[in-house]
Amino acid sequence: MPESKTLSAQRLGRIVDEAASEVYVFSAEDFRFLLVNRGARENLGMSAEDLTHMRPWDLKPEYSEEQFRQMVQPLLKGETGKLLFETVHQRSDGSTYDVDVTLQLITSSDEPLFYAAIRDVTDQKNVYRDLEAATARLDAILNNTTMAVFMMDDRQHCSFMNRAAEEMTGFTFEETQSRPLHDVIHYQHPDGSPFPIEECPIDRAFPEDYQTQGEEVFIHKDGHFYNVGFTASPMKDSAGKTVGTVIEARNIDDELEARAALSSFNEELRSRVDEAMAEREQLEAQLVQAQKMEAIGQLTGGIAHDFNNLLQVIGGNLQLLKSDPAIAGRNADRVDHAISGVERGANLATQLLAFGRQQPLSPEPVNAGRVIRGMDDMFRRTLGETVEIETVVGAGLWNCLVDPRHLENVLLNLVINARDAMGGEGKLTVEAGNASLDDEYIQANPEAQAGQYVMLCVTDDGCGISKEDLAKVFEPFFTTKETGKGTGLGLSMVFGFVKQSGGHIAIYSEVGEGTTVRIYLPRTRAEEPSGRRQSDLVLAPGNNEVVLVVEDDEEVRATVMEMLSSLGYRVIEAENAEAALAIVNCGITIDLLFTDVVMPGELKSTELARMAQKRLPDLAVLFTSGYTQNAIVHAGRLDEGVELISKPYTAERLSQKIRSVLAKSGRSAHDGSEGPSAASSSNETANKAESLRILVVEDEILIRMSLVELLEELGHEIVEAGSLQEARQKVADGDFAMVITDLSLPDGKAASFVLELMDAAEDPQIIIATGGVVPDELAPYKLPVLRKPFTDHHVRELVG
Repeated sequence: MPESKTLSAQRLGRIVDEAASEVYVFSAEDFRFLLVNRGARENLGMSAEDLTHMRPWDLKPEYSEEQFRQMVQPLLKGETGKLLFETVHQRSDGSTYDVDVTLQLITSSDEPLFYAAIRDVTDQKNVYRDLEAATARLDAILNNTTMAVFMMDDRQHCSFMNRAAEEMTGFTFEETQSRPLHDVIHYQHPDGSPFPIEECPIDRAFPEDYQTQGEEVFIHKDGHFYNVGFTASPMKDSAGKTVGTVIEARNIDDELEARAALSSFNEELRSRVDEAMAEREQLEAQLVQAQKMEAIGQLTGGIAHDFNNLLQVIGGNLQLLKSDPAIAGRNADRVDHAISGVERGANLATQLLAFGRQQPLSPEPVNAGRVIRGMDDMFRRTLGETVEIETVVGAGLWNCLVDPRHLENVLLNLVINARDAMGGEGKLTVEAGNASLDDEYIQANPEAQAGQYVMLCVTDDGCGISKEDLAKVFEPFFTTKETGKGTGLGLSMVFGFVKQSGGHIAIYSEVGEGTTVRIYLPRTRAEEPSGRRQSDLVLAPGNNEVVLVVEDDEEVRATVMEMLSSLGYRVIEAENAEAALAIVNCGITIDLLFTDVVMPGELKSTELARMAQKRLPDLAVLFTSGYTQNAIVHAGRLDEGVELISKPYTAERLSQKIRSVLAKSGRSAHDGSEGPSAASSSNETANKAESLRILVVEDEILIRMSLVELLEELGHEIVEAGSLQEARQKVADGDFAMVITDLSLPDGKAASFVLELMDAAEDPQIIIATGGVVPDELAPYKLPVLRKPFTDHHVRELVG
């Protein structure tokens, strides 16, 4: 019997040792391990011998001896029969694993023992941790996405709402959980009519087992409706069975507004594109017209150049014939008729040059109102008694910068055209006023430039012009008049003059109603000169001065030489600039260089003039040309200091021009002056001895040119500035004994600049050049004032 029991104990020991779970038996007195089965030994990596010297807390790094003894006290005291807890065991290599412990106290033997059944739960713990991490990630995704997510079970009851869904609907998940979601947020249409669940596309995703998407209107918790875009998808389990619905939704109120705005924008864009295309077609037509007018202008200018040379030969010889005593009676009449024909040809060439914007202009400040009033009698004689004429000049009319003679021709041309359009009977209105062309006008008329203008307007109530003809009225030789009643050059001349003057012209007409022509001429702040031009119909003979004539056309050169000889000049000829320069370098005394502008050869006429004046500093230079778009004319205006007489010219015009040029150079003694005497030379020396460095601040180029020329004649050193910024820079760069400044400059008023000068110097010499009132801030200083328009005498009195 005892032997049988022993076998049973051995068999029991093998069973325990082979058990899958770990088994530990240790003494209740000293806590030494008495039995550790094989599964535990292998997991720990320890032998039975090793474990006989160890105690439970040696395997449990989370427990100290004291903590373990304290934990098992309830078993030792019989307060409980079993302890269940989780901890970690440490292997021999230092690694740990999670364990689930069931600890009991066994008292059936003489010595009470602790029995511990241990289950390795490391894999289970890892799975649980992975599940927790996945759940946390899923919660983070769902609760941090801006997309509202709902889940419904197989009864269409709400089983999940993320944070975005709560924010969008105003309901919490607790308020919707286990309720039909449709009945909470989707039960009614915006018009108040009920929305049955069977008609809801969202709720059909589950029973019909397909994904649906679209746009719907939800009801917020506070009762307002809002638009959503949704996708409802069947939710399936691992076996593929549909167990519910997942819904993604987003508020699309802003998107719908954006769509509406985009649709409106697209419609507006289409409209604007259509307008832009129409405008582009109009601009292209205007560009083609402008290019055509430019090409015609170049052609007419070239023709006029050669035509003027021919007229010069014919006219010059006719002038010489007229002065021959042998020509008398009917022959003299014939010469006069021929000269009249030359003048008509010259007028035609002038009109062609005017259209081509190649006529030499001498612009100056002009009051257009005074010009209109001065031509009133001429208008009335031209129009006749059956045409009523009214002239209107606006108050405070600005001055414009134009050539006054050509302006009179322009007005007369327009009046004559108006008379013809009215058939000699009707009403004509001539107006002058101030005008500003803004950006809106420039967009519709791209050939114009924004700015301030003086507007001249001529309006008639005549027959008007058709739309087809209106586009061609400025072309040379185009006319709506009957054959033989018009040259077609009147409006083309007006067009060229306005463009060359930097202005703008517009014509408005309607058949049977009349025509209005508006001319916009650039405003100038300069004062109008007080003097008027004198007639050039009187011969002004020479005084035996020497004139070097440079002309490549042999017939023209011969004619000019004979004309000058008859006027009392000694003449030397040269066929080109190189030959003329050789004559100058010979040292011959020459008073005037009279040269054509356009000549063959490498040496240009302008270079000839510069080199000749370098050799002969007092040499006077007069250019002549029948075509002025060349080296001495830029932007339609003569270069500074250049004297020009246009071909063809009469003996009277040539004689007066030569006397004027010689007088300016100081080489003329014909008008009673004795030329540069010793006394004048001594005065000049005295002036140069008292030379001042003067800054002239004036934006109007013509005024500044004349003032600078006079001051330099007085022996002063002049520095020029056309704006406040430029003037301040000049002052910063050097010292000036005197400053002469205008008050109104393009970049502001000069009063502050004057005060700056007075603060910077103890006794500054400052002269105010103005035609207006001295500002209050400068009045107490009683500065000398050069009143515009001023004369040479006024300048000498103030400057000396």
